[in-house]
Amino acid sequence: MSKKALSVATLVLGATLTMTGLANAEPNGDPAKYADFTSSFVNYNDPAALGAAENGKYIIISPQGTATTIACRGNGADVEIYDCMQEDEFGWYPLRKIDTPLGAAWSSL
Repeated sequence: MSKKALSVATLVLGATLTMTGLANAEPNGDPAKYADFTSSFVNYNDPAALGAAENGKYIIISPQGTATTIACRGNGADVEIYDCMQEDEFGWYPLRKIDTPLGAAWSSL
């Protein structure tokens, strides 16, 4: 492999790794920044939604369920999550928090 091709391959790999790191935010990062909290949600029609609050989970009421990324601000420990958004094929849309008898739920409807 030529020196020029090796240099280009190294730059492409470095740029890819840098962008991947930015896209996968840590869930317990800065509470003022959006982070991926998808794993903190259960679908409203999942039997696990009945015990979501007891298990430290939130309920998602959305056509995508937990199949696409749910990003929120907060860190889930010191600062409760707030201002959540969900990704779909057209981009990001806001979710609104509602209180239910089963606990906190986030809805796109």
